[in-house]
Amino acid sequence: MVHFSTERWADIAAEVPALYDAHWAETEAAMYGDNGGDLDGFRQLDALGLLHLVVARDDSGRMVGYAAFLLSPNPQMGGNIVASLAGLYLHQEARQGLAALSFLRYAEDGLRAAGAAGVCYNSPASRPCDALYRRLGAKHTETIFYKGLK
Repeated sequence: MVHFSTERWADIAAEVPALYDAHWAETEAAMYGDNGGDLDGFRQLDALGLLHLVVARDDSGRMVGYAAFLLSPNPQMGGNIVASLAGLYLHQEARQGLAALSFLRYAEDGLRAAGAAGVCYNSPASRPCDALYRRLGAKHTETIFYKGLK
């Protein structure tokens, strides 16, 4: 069984690297190479109150997934706070049944309580999550292209 909670970066920082490395290897490396992201950036965003972090744990309490959202006011949306997905990963063992759907519904409840008026979901082209996001009631509004400049 998988359990969900909203947690702070400082409380999970030691647990994240192994799961983050698995996430990067499975979904991001094909697009962005081996840079592995910036975990300290998440710490900084959390310290500023701009990170909403939801964690999935198995029955033993081991972290098996996370959903990280950036919270920011959006002038194009009347200044409302919009949550943007910055990272979503469930370890393969936690992807049973409707776990991902339940995980994101839990996250949405927390985002709503944190004052977010909406949420923007994305997924890598190599692992599209369109069906999951539509099942949550999200609609396709944009297509994102990325070009590295370094």
